[in-house]
Amino acid sequence: MKYRACQKCINSVGKVNILGNVLMIALKGYLGVVGGSKGLIADAIHSCADLLATIVMIIGLKISGRETNQRYPYGYGKAEHIVAIVIYIFLFIIAGYIIYEGVGAILENRKVIPCAVAAWGAVLSILINELMFRMTHCAGIQANSPAMIAKAWETRTDVYSSIAVVIGIVGARLGFPFMDPLAAVVVGLLIFKTCVEMTREAVLSLMDRVPEGIDINILQKRMTERVKDITLDITEVKARDLGPDLEYFVRAMVPDCISVAEAETVKEEIRKNIASLEERKTIVVIQLIPYENLRVDKTGFRRRADETA
Repeated sequence: MKYRACQKCINSVGKVNILGNVLMIALKGYLGVVGGSKGLIADAIHSCADLLATIVMIIGLKISGRETNQRYPYGYGKAEHIVAIVIYIFLFIIAGYIIYEGVGAILENRKVIPCAVAAWGAVLSILINELMFRMTHCAGIQANSPAMIAKAWETRTDVYSSIAVVIGIVGARLGFPFMDPLAAVVVGLLIFKTCVEMTREAVLSLMDRVPEGIDINILQKRMTERVKDITLDITEVKARDLGPDLEYFVRAMVPDCISVAEAETVKEEIRKNIASLEERKTIVVIQLIPYENLRVDKTGFRRRADETA
């Protein structure tokens, strides 16, 4: 974690998002009705989905934070990827609703001129949601939380939809009523595109794809070195996401003449090598396979092949 204060920020993300979304629902709902803006009312409904997504995120974080047990020896970290997919499903529904309403308004040639007060409500929504996005996204990066990052992008879509509402209101007041639904359609398509990309990432993580930024070949070459005069041959390296944590599996060939203490030294060096490359918490599983590396000298003593008599 980059800073100590990050932990306090991470712990407060859920509360801040709940309070922010409740405020957005009340503000946009009231100003949408008073100002006669269907776009702002739809944006208030979007904030309702944000609130629901926040609750789902909090539940997911609580599940993923459980300790490992006999039934779940790898922990509950992947619950965060599942929660992320659930949040993206909410976004798919929202995007579909926005596109449907926008296209319908264009085809029906609806002419509604909202009051200026509705635009101010959308502007406030943009500012508050952008602040919540930046806080949640930063906390999600520091906590390595897929669910928190998904929630951050869900909040960012509310920023996009509020921008569309502002453009639509201003355009309608300038004599172009089709701009409101057209902007909504564009935003809906942007949300849909984001959902497809982020859902794909979450599904691939559930399928144990090697996490982004990890090059197995480079990692394998870096670890293939001598440790305390013991020659290593790294034959296999695997890596996968466990929610906020990373798990590595390393298989290495070592001489069969080394002692138990030397074998533990090898394992510790491998763990340190991997930990130096990662900021995230890492779980390293190491399998040492002995290979014959002995010879008998003239005196009858068994020596390692790289030793001199």
